[in-house]
Amino acid sequence: MAERTGTPATAGTAAVALTAPLLRAWLDAARTVAGATRDLVDSLNVFPVPDADTGTNVLLTVRSACDALTLLPSGSDLAQAARVAADGAVRGARGNSGLLISQVLAALADVCAQAPDPAALRPVELVHAYERIAATTWSAVSRPVTGTLLTVAQDAAASARRVLSESTAASPATASAVAASAAFGAQESVVETAGLGHGAVDAGGAALMLMYTCLSDTIDGAGRQAGSASQPCTDVARQMLDDLVAAATHGSGAREDAGPFSTGEFEVMYLLEATAAQASDLRRDLERIGDSVGVVGTPDALGVGMFQVHVHTDTPRAALPRQGRARQVCIHHLHPTALAVAPTWDADEPPLPFSGAGDSRVVSFERLANRRNRGLPVHGGTDSASRAAQRVGVIACTRAPGLIEQFARTGAVVVLNPERDGIVRAAGDLGVAQAIVLPCDSRAAASAHEAARFLAARSAVSSVRGAGSGEAARTVPDGVRLLVCDTDDEARVLAAAVAVAGQTENAELGALATRTGSVAAGVRTTALTGSEAEADAVAATLTAVLRPDDELVTVILGREALPDVGAMAAAAVVRYAEQQGLLPDAIEVVIHAGAQAAPDVLIAIG
Repeated sequence: MAERTGTPATAGTAAVALTAPLLRAWLDAARTVAGATRDLVDSLNVFPVPDADTGTNVLLTVRSACDALTLLPSGSDLAQAARVAADGAVRGARGNSGLLISQVLAALADVCAQAPDPAALRPVELVHAYERIAATTWSAVSRPVTGTLLTVAQDAAASARRVLSESTAASPATASAVAASAAFGAQESVVETAGLGHGAVDAGGAALMLMYTCLSDTIDGAGRQAGSASQPCTDVARQMLDDLVAAATHGSGAREDAGPFSTGEFEVMYLLEATAAQASDLRRDLERIGDSVGVVGTPDALGVGMFQVHVHTDTPRAALPRQGRARQVCIHHLHPTALAVAPTWDADEPPLPFSGAGDSRVVSFERLANRRNRGLPVHGGTDSASRAAQRVGVIACTRAPGLIEQFARTGAVVVLNPERDGIVRAAGDLGVAQAIVLPCDSRAAASAHEAARFLAARSAVSSVRGAGSGEAARTVPDGVRLLVCDTDDEARVLAAAVAVAGQTENAELGALATRTGSVAAGVRTTALTGSEAEADAVAATLTAVLRPDDELVTVILGREALPDVGAMAAAAVVRYAEQQGLLPDAIEVVIHAGAQAAPDVLIAIG
């Protein structure tokens, strides 16, 4: 059991309120601690999906809040600083845990905005902040689960309230005492909820506890006026986590057979510019199609603002909003299929990710790509650090919402309607040191190059900052090297993504990019729009461009494509095969409803 590290201020301790400088100092400390404990918290992550990214997501979210504060004038008051930090956290939130941490800061900002003094929070208002955090994080989750961050927030709020209720006129509550009690309550909660089916410790609960201990240390340090950077409460909390993990490793309480708590196949995240009413409607829609739903934002007085949206779902296209404007839309597959995880195939044909003939979810490019260009050079070395450094991520860009499932099943992070910030976000989500980007057109390529330059510059700044703060360069997820490949439409992106699926572990970045270029160059594409995209014209085009040695025809239909185009295209391929003396099914035909704005029809042949 953790020992209580914070105590009510004595008579000789100066009364300290939460102010803008203390808020900045707290978030700076929380960022440093999140960087130092990233690997530990990642290792705790089994809920709602065991994807080992909670520590990374919390670090990125807190860092976004800190980055936003750097743009705020130093003389700004607490209400302004809290709102800017919350907005930055919402915009930069990653994953379910990051979304909840952004909700923590949004709740604090709401309390600061309503406080009588915009420059400081008194102890009673600090208690209100803890209570609002507990209430809003609970309501932010579509299906609240106890024993998680939500329980930690509630127990911390209850401990903070006890300090206030036990205070007297002779011994009033102080901000230091409130923060220390909340931190101790969070530590007790983590101990009491350890091993309840969420692993040794719930990763989100551990991350929130560390944020609360950092706040206690920051306020308590200011109250002592010692100018010390020591973090006694946080140091004890970190040791407590190490002890709990060690105990679980020796068999005391962690459930290894719990499995994933989320059933959704894909994670979808994006920023939504909308009204509060539209965001509320979206949340109801998402709860019908998935779980781990979160819609968190900081609307203004008119109810308009930016919302962070998160959901795990089997139907990612259905998770896109019907109202408002979505930005930085990123999708990735939570449960990789054989296509995405198999490093090599012993047979001539790689396994299909789904059984059953005619399954519309099957990606067909993998058979063609595997026959024509097999294998990638790999590094030696088997240690985990070496593998992490050598793994190459893949970012697939598209403007076709109907293809996001196909792209995601290759193991790539998918960016819909790519822009610089969306590609930067995807790079951070990968958690690797290097990645290739597969642009879908010239605009996407320009955005990808801009993202690469931005990340290169940020990596240099982050490394310097990390060296000075104890946050090792290895723990800076933004230090990603991007290499932009030569793909220029959805068909070539799909072919390239499939060609490297499952082969990014220990791969050479250059070799991977070379392979994608080779595969993309081997695909002949034709874009048709307007009258050229009518059914008869598409059939005529196919007849003119097909060759006897072609093996696969892929037709991607835009949102304005006529309904009979796919059938006419398939019939034209069959007629061509018969004319050439081939079997009717000698050339495989795959039709995708891409729903892109342009072109109306995209034909790919290989």
